[in-house]
Amino acid sequence: MKILHPILCYYPSQAGGPANTLYWLNAALNPKTYTCSIIATQFGLVEVIDKKIFSSTHTALFFQNKGKTYIKKSLQELKTSHVVQFSSLFFPPTLPILFSAIRKKKTIIMSPRGELYQAALDQKAIKKKVWLSVMKMFQNKIHFHATNDYELGIIQKTFPKAKSTVVIPNFIQMPKKQDLDITKNFVFVGRINPIKNIHILISAIAEVYKTHPDMTLDIVGSARFDYELDYMASLENQVKELELENVITFKGHLNGAAKNKVIAASKALILPSKSENFGNVVLEALAQGTPVIASKNTPWEVLETAIAGFWVDGTIQELTTSILTLLDLNETTYLQMRKNAYALCKSKFDIQTNSHVWENYYQKITTYVQK
Repeated sequence: MKILHPILCYYPSQAGGPANTLYWLNAALNPKTYTCSIIATQFGLVEVIDKKIFSSTHTALFFQNKGKTYIKKSLQELKTSHVVQFSSLFFPPTLPILFSAIRKKKTIIMSPRGELYQAALDQKAIKKKVWLSVMKMFQNKIHFHATNDYELGIIQKTFPKAKSTVVIPNFIQMPKKQDLDITKNFVFVGRINPIKNIHILISAIAEVYKTHPDMTLDIVGSARFDYELDYMASLENQVKELELENVITFKGHLNGAAKNKVIAASKALILPSKSENFGNVVLEALAQGTPVIASKNTPWEVLETAIAGFWVDGTIQELTTSILTLLDLNETTYLQMRKNAYALCKSKFDIQTNSHVWENYYQKITTYVQK
């Protein structure tokens, strides 16, 4: 079975969650049954990669920066593909490739990945409304994939006549677990974007600092767009006004081992977002045995049931309380929470032991017969 992925960015780019998620998935699929073709732009790449590279023996990756060339290459690969899997409703090449896939009677999977959340729809709202009205005309040809139950409900409401809907969480290729001394540092990892509620987190840290002056916070991430750069400037001003320059550090963008090291040595990762359809950084933290404090605007209620962190309202008061609770835990209880965090990731989200979920799904929705 050949699966085509037209996508904005792909590993080694770190500019979006799907860049890693799909890379891990494609690398884990059984090469005797599956081949994957990825058409991506060079968005988020540190260095330019020319034409084509191979991520694995059964995955071909093509980088195409020009719009016409991107679509041309996608349509060329579509001819020999059984499945086309989109990771964005509103990525400009999606519609022309979708129309061609419908004409060629290909199996189509659409993963909105949070794009149908109201906070996302409010940006460029008119354009997206028109885009969705067009897509609704063909919804009965499309299988929709959600990463959580809440997103599933939004999809079913938006596309009530979809061919099918399914919930499959993101999975992670478990990195090497760092064995480091745990500090009283907390960490945020993600885009410097207003939707992440970082200003609320900074206010909470100011409250915690009053009774725990030895704690710190690292903010890991970068701003790309003008409105994000403006938000970054406002956060830096907020830190100065609160006189927390020695407490809160903006570390910029970190990748790989450097990012894992910061996460692994931290007391907890904090994700206070206004809206989040999944949050791969949570998996990155759990994989290091680092507990997570996530807002209830994220799909991470399992943190509470697994005793691997806290799922709280994203308010200053609730974040403050959960941070203080972690700081005041006795060592035995805290270390058990770290064990729980790692066990949760290993059992529920390790791609090596869960790739069958996607393999079974692909087989279920296609008429492909293995030769």
